[in-house]
Amino acid sequence: MPKYKILNYVKSCKISLFCSNGFSSSSNQTLTTSVKSESKAVVVGGGIVGLSTLYHLAKKGWSDVLLLERKELTSGSTWHAAGLLPIFNINYTIGQLHKYSVEMYQRLEKETGVDIGFRQCTNLRVACTNDRWDEYMYYKGIADTINVPVNKLWPICKIDGILGGIQHPDDGYLQPANLAQAFAKASRDLGATIYTQTPVIDINPFYVENSDKNKWLIKTNRGNIITDHVITATGSFARKTAKMMGIQLPVLPVEHHYLVTEQHPILLERKKQGLPELSIFRESDNSWYIREENGGFIVGIYEKGAPACYLEGPSEDSEFELFQ
Repeated sequence: MPKYKILNYVKSCKISLFCSNGFSSSSNQTLTTSVKSESKAVVVGGGIVGLSTLYHLAKKGWSDVLLLERKELTSGSTWHAAGLLPIFNINYTIGQLHKYSVEMYQRLEKETGVDIGFRQCTNLRVACTNDRWDEYMYYKGIADTINVPVNKLWPICKIDGILGGIQHPDDGYLQPANLAQAFAKASRDLGATIYTQTPVIDINPFYVENSDKNKWLIKTNRGNIITDHVITATGSFARKTAKMMGIQLPVLPVEHHYLVTEQHPILLERKKQGLPELSIFRESDNSWYIREENGGFIVGIYEKGAPACYLEGPSEDSEFELFQ
């Protein structure tokens, strides 16, 4: 087995993917000197959750909505996410949400012309313990299990210790930063407004005289906004944003890492032969996954007891930040 050098993530393919399709960190920005003074709803946070929320509000006819992003779109945790896209889930409600998401992503790609890097390469989950295999047998009534050896689907897999696996044929992955740009484009096309380089300084109740319907006053570096609704989607800044609104949010981010390798000769040879992309490979008992990325691999590990971070939120100048 050859040895593979781990690349510095900032120099790897994700950055070029983020800037593909003509997008750059400042494309399509609203660069007015001040923000709108009123809006029906304001979304705080320009990552995938905030942009999806903005899009769905605009899609429902709420064109008088806007989004505030402290730096550039996707510059928090979205830009470097692995983008795994599982459709199957043992929970029916979550499974339906996954199904809707995939259908919506495909539709959004056609509507906007933005390549979101969507690949339905399937997902292969393997069992290395009897308990895990029993769990997969339980899944059998909901999803089809594979009928071919694991090493036929994953030819570079050492199958010692693997009892079996379950394949989800419609699963895959996408590029989250590109998807976020697609949401941004579609939202603008529907009349929504996006302000980048616009950090929120404070959020306070705004009392309307002689009315039982109060509003919110959002203070930014480019002026104040009065709004009926505030939706916060600020990721690692969530506790700090909630505190502005008088809410103690009991949630903390934890550190998570994955590795990006150099190009793998077997993957390059498979591509040369016109063979399909390998499935996403998951090993649940030890909590890790691996998938193809630009001719190499992304290997992610869900560490037990991962340390909490950003107890008070990242620094104010944090942007496209990675753990070193």
